Amino acid sequence: MTLARLADNAGCFSILAIDHRDSLRQFLRPDDPDSLTVAEITELKIEVVAGIADLATGVMLEPEYSIPQVIDAGVLPDGVGFLAALESQGYLYDPEASPTTLLAGWSIAQAKACGAASAKLLLPYRPDRPLAADQEQVARDVVAGCVEVDLPIALEPLFYGLDPSDDRPSLIVETARRFAAIQPDLLKLPYPGTRTACEQVSEIVDMPWAMLSGGGSFDDFVDQFTIASSAGCSGFMVGRALWGEAVRADTSRRADLLTSIVRPRFERLVAINAA
Repeated sequence: MTLARLADNAGCFSILAIDHRDSLRQFLRPDDPDSLTVAEITELKIEVVAGIADLATGVMLEPEYSIPQVIDAGVLPDGVGFLAALESQGYLYDPEASPTTLLAGWSIAQAKACGAASAKLLLPYRPDRPLAADQEQVARDVVAGCVEVDLPIALEPLFYGLDPSDDRPSLIVETARRFAAIQPDLLKLPYPGTRTACEQVSEIVDMPWAMLSGGGSFDDFVDQFTIASSAGCSGFMVGRALWGEAVRADTSRRADLLTSIVRPRFERLVAINAA
């Protein structure tokens, strides 16, 4: 198993995240998420990948709207691998309702068969909440399944319900510790909160970790990733913070915004990776 298809020659990850489903509906149509059609979501994803993916080392996709649609459209550049999301949806509404499940009708073996360079599993997670042990067991089972079919796996513990009174650095460092013990090939983590916490994460984990954008502003993500990159982080996996304005704009403006705003942003992140 190797993540080489998702990294540059220096082993750094510059990943375009476009595997959003429920969160994309909520982002674009908060008052009526279900009004966003399958065709609209698929067209959006194809256009974003076509506009940016030549700058990326990898792209995050999912089997509902972008696998195989993005691939069949021919917009994924040669040499750019993709990660296939495994998780079912529904976690946005109650992240503590039940452990994460795989998407119905989809499997690790199918992810490998479709040509994915890696699987990806998102799990709503907090180490200080009752569901933590169950979510860790889900992660172990999926990692074991990926090992069985010789497919790399990126784990994404997704934090929820954080407020100013929470000790964010401690929560993220502890999460990194627990998930590193499960032995994924890549960890996708939020900004740990401080440079010291980034260094602690890099010290704890014996696999690469990449930083997610988490839907915040692009400028904040740049500042955070600059710190994380200098403290041992191996790259970024960026979604709405990168392309949010472009996909929210009228579809007639999308191509121009991808060229004028989104591409320069991605180039800026790649330069930080290379520094």
